[in-house]
Amino acid sequence: MERQGRGVDWLVRRPVALLSGVFVAGALAEAGLPEGKEIALVASLFALLAFIVAFTFATHRLFWLALASFAMGCGLMRWRLPPAPPDLKAPFDGIVAAVPMPMPYGYRLLLRVDKPVNGFAQLAVRDEPLSASPRWQIGDRILVRRFWGRPSSWRRHRFQCIFWVGRTTADDLQRIGYEASAFPLTRWRERWRRWVFQRWAQSLPPREHALELPFLASLVFGMRTVTISEADAEAFARSGLAHLFAPSGTQVTLLMGLVWLAHRYLHLPPLPLLLSLLAFYLPLTQGEPSIYRAVLMGFYAFAGWVWFREVDWHTALWLSSALLVLVKPDMLHDAGFQLSYAATFGLVYASPLLSRWLSWLPEWLRFPMAATLSAQLFLTPILMHYFGRVSLVGPIANPFAVLPASFALTLGFVSALLSLPMPSATMPMSLMASKLASCVVGIAHTFAAPRWACLLVAPPSAVETLMMLAVLTASVAWLKGNQTGGQEKVAMPLTNP
Repeated sequence: MERQGRGVDWLVRRPVALLSGVFVAGALAEAGLPEGKEIALVASLFALLAFIVAFTFATHRLFWLALASFAMGCGLMRWRLPPAPPDLKAPFDGIVAAVPMPMPYGYRLLLRVDKPVNGFAQLAVRDEPLSASPRWQIGDRILVRRFWGRPSSWRRHRFQCIFWVGRTTADDLQRIGYEASAFPLTRWRERWRRWVFQRWAQSLPPREHALELPFLASLVFGMRTVTISEADAEAFARSGLAHLFAPSGTQVTLLMGLVWLAHRYLHLPPLPLLLSLLAFYLPLTQGEPSIYRAVLMGFYAFAGWVWFREVDWHTALWLSSALLVLVKPDMLHDAGFQLSYAATFGLVYASPLLSRWLSWLPEWLRFPMAATLSAQLFLTPILMHYFGRVSLVGPIANPFAVLPASFALTLGFVSALLSLPMPSATMPMSLMASKLASCVVGIAHTFAAPRWACLLVAPPSAVETLMMLAVLTASVAWLKGNQTGGQEKVAMPLTNP
């Protein structure tokens, strides 16, 4: 009873975290319900009823608010789910809506189609030769003469308004014009990315530019469009280091660290400087959910340090997830969103427990090892679900790679920023950053070399994945409760002899 009371007290002290987490759970539960817009109406009515009960009766108010938040999440997701349009048949024309993404067989092309139906079509374009770069840009209107496709039934695609998934060849695409008004912000972002990358490339000699800059750009900005060989990508996946190519909390922490240094030693205003650095950095990323999560949690932490002098990471985690789902529901069904929040959940909840278990390690090694193991623990079920593999060497490879990757990230970001006005002056810094990035690549290949480095498994279903995560969460909560209770039992005789 005492342990149960501590759990309820923890929830009562963090109502924002509780309501945000329940909202996300409701949005996730919507995926298991049958099709039909009437579910949104039923969920909305239930949420309204729960709100009325919560504010009419003072007892159990948080419980009824949690039910209302759950129903709101479920109803919002169903309401935002677009209806499936009629089938799409060639020939049809569309506007390129995203940068063509290189794939092993060619590239992936996303088209916005207005006629004969409204929606988006995702095409796998086979290009010959495969080494040729896609010749399409955002805003180009192209005609698809032949198309082998089908309506998409994947719920993640439905939230992204991708209704048709198919394949074609480069010879079956014909450019028929340019839509100047289509996707202006996306086109501006791509021009900005190309210009910054070109200036940054000038700070490196041609050899390093061709061999080492792709990895450095991937570490700093997550530029997966930069050419990285299939062997290198496989090495990072097998060694459990693929997360280094996703911009996340490390990059935002770096920005906040630079702001703190500038504020302390140069007396610059922190908030305008942070906004300026984010305005420089965010357009250079691919817009992954991990970076949005890190930015929201970073702003929460910034506000806590400036105004309240404390930060509740539990509230920051769940509130940021609820805001992202509220604004952009398709993120909930994005693998990057799930992986980012699973890793952060492990860091917030399991890392302190593992850190106490690893108290026999030196302090400089204990925290990185606990952080790596806790993140990998909650990432494993999701990695199994999406990729059918488990990296056995990931917990060992990460402590070796994190330090050089962090230095490469810091030096690479500063050199990219300073190379805008004077590329040649930042050559020493860019060279050092590129060598550190090459070191990270070498670490990935070293740990990926053994045959047993990665274990291939049968991908579990979505329900099985959620059950594994629930068991992990319950186990961590039980272990933390036992440890707290044990500490209290030991301390009581000392304080009350």
